[in-house]
Amino acid sequence: MTERLDALSVRESKGKSYFTKIGAAFPNRDGKGWSILLDAMPAPVEGQFKIMLREPLPKDGQRGGGQQSGGYADDVDSDGVPF
Repeated sequence: MTERLDALSVRESKGKSYFTKIGAAFPNRDGKGWSILLDAMPAPVEGQFKIMLREPLPKDGQRGGGQQSGGYADDVDSDGVPF
């Protein structure tokens, strides 16, 4: 099981997606769920707050191609989430 996930806010502008880390998610001790700790809240879009959970980037800071701010891929729908 993953040690933690980054909680990200996604902002779209001019056909690109920009990611801002707003917190982290940690697995519960019993392994039956996650606790999410937020340092900030994303701005609502059409009445909804969208938070994406992703595996953290490597600590070496190296980013692959096709990535924007925060180093995450700019294809928001690549994980199959329907929103």
